Amino acid sequence: MPFAFDILTYKGKTALAVLAASLASLYILTAGGCDFGKSEAVKETSETHFVRGQDELRRGNVSEAMSAFLKVTEKRKDAPESHFELGRIYLDNMNDPIQAIYHFRKFLELKPNSQVSPMVRQMINTAQKKFAASLPESPFENNVRRMELEELLQKVQKENLELKQRLDAAADMIDSLKASQNVSVARVQSSSSRSEAPSQNTAAQAPERGSSASATAPQVRRDTPSSYVVQPGDTLSNISRKVYGRKSRWREIYNANRDRMATPESLKPGQVLRIPR
Repeated sequence: MPFAFDILTYKGKTALAVLAASLASLYILTAGGCDFGKSEAVKETSETHFVRGQDELRRGNVSEAMSAFLKVTEKRKDAPESHFELGRIYLDNMNDPIQAIYHFRKFLELKPNSQVSPMVRQMINTAQKKFAASLPESPFENNVRRMELEELLQKVQKENLELKQRLDAAADMIDSLKASQNVSVARVQSSSSRSEAPSQNTAAQAPERGSSASATAPQVRRDTPSSYVVQPGDTLSNISRKVYGRKSRWREIYNANRDRMATPESLKPGQVLRIPR
């Protein structure tokens, strides 16, 4: 019996020793710094680094705030608020839209139904536009823009030519009205002179009829040159007025010089033009 009692006593002491060792290990794990499950229990907004990041943002220390929020994302898998703050920092302060898009998408992945999710999606759209604006234009876009500008230039040139033709037509009408008015005045004056001097002979009246006829007949300039040297600022209308006395004959000048002019506007100072007579 004494021997059996010693065996039981030994087993009891062994069990107590194992229990004590287990309790000591548990104490070391809990009091010695190991926080298994502790980080998951603490809210993200209560994390030391998150709080410090917000404080640094309020002070204007963007780099320190970004470092603090990054530490939160490295420590925790569920850190949507830190990703949101990092997205804003990269978009507004660091001019890095790619990183901003990454952190905004991480926020939406972790909190897709948040009240600020629509705003975060809008911020992603802003970051995408900012990134696209930083890219150089492709050769295709440059060619399309050049073609659009050429079409616009051709349209403007056509409109200018039509306006010029309308102005020339209006000038011709004004010249015709002036000529008709001059003829009417000449006829009135001729009639008045004949009524005031009825006793004049037929020979004296002949020059009056001749002068009236000469007033109605178109004037032909005998000194019209056969060529003209283009001066700075000249146009075909101006040249027509200089050589013919009216602007409406610019088309004749252009048709006579098509081998020297691509368009009516392609005049060059010093260029010699043929003048139809």
